[in-house]
Amino acid sequence: MRKLNKLLGLPLVYAGVAVLALGYATGLTRHNAVLAIGLLLVIAGAATYVWKERRESKY
Repeated sequence: MRKLNKLLGLPLVYAGVAVLALGYATGLTRHNAVLAIGLLLVIAGAATYVWKERRESKY
């Protein structure tokens, strides 16, 4: 699981952006579920990335 956490940060952000872009391209911006999933993926990816960087930093 630890190795998986190290690899999840930026790909989750990219997946969230892709979900938001696909939702916009297909006209699903009225549906809150699509927007919420994209937002949650971006937030989880950013949080995972920051957590990983803080754990690996010397300072």
